[in-house]
Amino acid sequence: MKYFAGVLTIALLAGCQTYQEGAQMGVRVNDPTAPNARIQYDQVVILDKRLQSAEAGKIAVEQQGARRTETGTLKVIAVLRNRTDFPQVLEARTNFFDSGFAPAEKPAAWKRVHLAPNSIATYEEMSLGTQSVAHYYVEIREAR
Repeated sequence: MKYFAGVLTIALLAGCQTYQEGAQMGVRVNDPTAPNARIQYDQVVILDKRLQSAEAGKIAVEQQGARRTETGTLKVIAVLRNRTDFPQVLEARTNFFDSGFAPAEKPAAWKRVHLAPNSIATYEEMSLGTQSVAHYYVEIREAR
């Protein structure tokens, strides 16, 4: 009987350890293709899979970067290429972060970018803050 009670107690304790209540520790994802991979700062990302294909994709980010203006704000510039024979209408917005990678301000409003067939267009956005803004993250999607 004592043996049976000991086995039952161990089984119950083992069952209790499989579920942890409350907040969980974060897990680092080292695979950049994983859906929950970390944000790649100072980059332009295309959110819609319809804009990308296995070969080339409908659009491409030709150039991207940022520079300080005379007033100290951060100006982000992205040059987008339409690789199709049809006009494309995209939307883009920028998120700005401080030197510790915390959000420095609210995301910018979505701006429309019109691309003629087989052409390029430039997206630009400036931060509202000055020296506290150190990094950016630009999101691109199809117009809605």
